Amino acid sequence: MTNTRLSQPLEHAADHHEVIVVGSGYGASIAASRLARAGRQVAVLERGREIRPGQYPRAMGDILEDSQVTIQNSGKTLGRKDGLFDVRLNGDMNVLVGCGLGGTSLINANVSLEFDTRLVDYFDWPKLYRDNPDLLAPYFDRARQALGAKPYPDAVQDLPKLDALRQSARAMGQPVCNPPINVTFRDGPNAFGFEQSACTLCGDCCTGCNYSAKNTTLINYLPDSVACCAQ
Repeated sequence: MTNTRLSQPLEHAADHHEVIVVGSGYGASIAASRLARAGRQVAVLERGREIRPGQYPRAMGDILEDSQVTIQNSGKTLGRKDGLFDVRLNGDMNVLVGCGLGGTSLINANVSLEFDTRLVDYFDWPKLYRDNPDLLAPYFDRARQALGAKPYPDAVQDLPKLDALRQSARAMGQPVCNPPINVTFRDGPNAFGFEQSACTLCGDCCTGCNYSAKNTTLINYLPDSVACCAQ
C-alpha cells in the first residue's frame, strides 16, 4: 500500500462540492467511492485523524493514550479529543467506536456477515425490500469483493483457539465454520489495485493493523475515492 496521505486540513477544502459525505467508515466511504467514480465532486469530512499502518498502538499504554471516554449527559470527555478508541458510557449500553480516517473499520474484528433477512420484516423495512428479500444480494457480493472478505484459510497456519472451538462444537453436536473476514493473506494488489501485505497473525486487528493486511476502508474505498478526485 502506498504511504501517501489521503487527508488534508479543512482549510484546504474547495469552496464548492456537489456532495458532502460525513464520516469515513463503511457506509460513508462506500458512498464516497461510488459517487466519485460517477464523476461527482465529493468531499469527505472526518472528525478523527489519519493514522497510517505502522502508527497504531502496540502496547496497552499506547491504547490508553489514544483513548477518549464520553459519559452520558455529563458533557465531559476524558482523554484525547481525537483518540482512536472512542468509548461512550450510557445508562443501558456502552459503545466503542473508532475515531479516525476509516471509522470503526480501523478497530473492528473484520468479520463480514450479512444481516438476517428476517430483520427486514421485523423492523418493517419499505415494502420493496419486504417483497424482494434477495434484492440486496448483488450489493452484498460487490461489498465482499471490494473488502476481500474470505474465510480464514486453514492452509495458512493452525490456530489453537480455533481448533479448541471446533472441538467444543463437535462435543455439542453443533456445526462450525470459519466466517468471512476482511483480511488479506497474500502480498499484492487488492480489488482496487492498491498494494497490501499478507497478514502476520499478530492478533492486533482490534487495535489497528500495522501491516496493511486488514481491509479497512483506509486501504480500499477511501484511496479509491481520492483517485477519483474526492477530497
